[in-house]
Amino acid sequence: MRKPTTALLLLTALTGLCFLLEGCGPQKKTWGSFRREWEARGEKFDYRAMVPAPIPSEKNFAHTPLLEPLFDYEWNSELTDSKPADPEKHEQAEGLLDIDEDLPAVIRWQSGRRVELAAFQEIFRTERCWPNPETAGKPAEDILQALEVFADDMAELTRAAKERPLCRFDIKYEAHFAAAMPHLLVLRNLTRCYTLRAIARLHAGDLEAAFADVEMGLFLAECLADEPLALSQLVRISNLEMILQAIWEGFAAEKWTAGQLTALEKRLAEIDLIESCRRALRCERDMANQFIDQVKADAGYKKTQNLVDLDEHWPSTDQAGWLNRNQLRFNESYMKFNRRIIDTGTRTIKPGVAAEQLKYIEENKMKPDHVISSLIVLSIGPLVRQFGSGQSVVDHALISCMLERHKLKKGKYPGKLAELEGNLPTDPYSGKPYLYSVVPGTGPGDRYQLHGVGWNQEDDGGKIALDNWGGTRESQGDLVWRYSPDPAVPGASKPGEK
Repeated sequence: MRKPTTALLLLTALTGLCFLLEGCGPQKKTWGSFRREWEARGEKFDYRAMVPAPIPSEKNFAHTPLLEPLFDYEWNSELTDSKPADPEKHEQAEGLLDIDEDLPAVIRWQSGRRVELAAFQEIFRTERCWPNPETAGKPAEDILQALEVFADDMAELTRAAKERPLCRFDIKYEAHFAAAMPHLLVLRNLTRCYTLRAIARLHAGDLEAAFADVEMGLFLAECLADEPLALSQLVRISNLEMILQAIWEGFAAEKWTAGQLTALEKRLAEIDLIESCRRALRCERDMANQFIDQVKADAGYKKTQNLVDLDEHWPSTDQAGWLNRNQLRFNESYMKFNRRIIDTGTRTIKPGVAAEQLKYIEENKMKPDHVISSLIVLSIGPLVRQFGSGQSVVDHALISCMLERHKLKKGKYPGKLAELEGNLPTDPYSGKPYLYSVVPGTGPGDRYQLHGVGWNQEDDGGKIALDNWGGTRESQGDLVWRYSPDPAVPGASKPGEK
């Protein structure tokens, strides 16, 4: 029998010590060993690595006087509660460009429809607080007059965007789930106003001013681009879809000039929602890990109970071990599903991974070592689907710029997308080129339709799936960009109708 070497004895002793310290046997993994294993592969579990770097205040759009009061807060020592330092200024900033009315839909491009300006005109004329001519005029002109109440603020914001081309809102990331985010609703209000004014200006024939509002709308949406939080990114996607209505209307009317199309194409090509999705999933994991670490650090395990209710699940003994096991299962779940749902090499989304995760959640729901995951982990399918749909429509708008430039140069649309000049984006669900067809027009020329296969990863021939209310089901059917309503959509107008 071979005598053990000194090195072997030392290794055995260290291994045994490790198991004693972590309270595990050779076959049992702990959160500590799991983390060290992945950190050795280059993975980071610190949310601070995701926080956007500070930028000079004089270059920061978020620090323009109209917006800066939004994040002027006074915090308690535990960073669990805050209040505005100047409530009046904070309220003014929160109400910036807020149209406090029940407005019609602004996003209608999904069904191939233009915004119903007459409906907005009626609301502005009905409510006495909006300036209007005595007799109703053209909808676009009346809307532009009503929006004059915001003219000074919109001019200041537009000027600030040029003088302060960068944007970083002062989110208290270290407060984690308690961090205030008042800018999200404000940016949505701003984007809606610029979108509505852009469309009205387009209809009124002021093309240059309409395009300026489109550029501002894109700038506002992309103010959230660097924020790693999932909620910020969902608002960003919604705001992009809103300003894309104005862009779509310019395409529908064939109004944008070659120079404007080139500028739009460059701006849209910079938007990468697939990478933003990957970052958001990782940030949500790291913020949750920090929350669990906070619970561990609190002697009574009660400081953070108001953020996630653990009371009814709290074990009577071995709280630290219970938390460690839950943290391990939470991070294992991320690596099994959240990390895999996006293939960074091909820049594609894998819906099948979401189905695997949903099954896993159901099988382990509220098991003792999965309690925290059950409380703070949501199905990734609906979240990732919004990023995929958002990227598809941005890609469609980008390709539309290329198609319209091609027509201006050649006199007609190409027979195939491969004839276009420039780099074409690919469908994030298939990894292949988007599907394109020339559609005979009802007017002087042809139009076209673009579509991606969507979440079901099947080509449904450019058809959308409808829910019980006539809306689209993003989990079914194709993601379509068209210039006339789908005949299958209830209430679709006849070809050629506005």
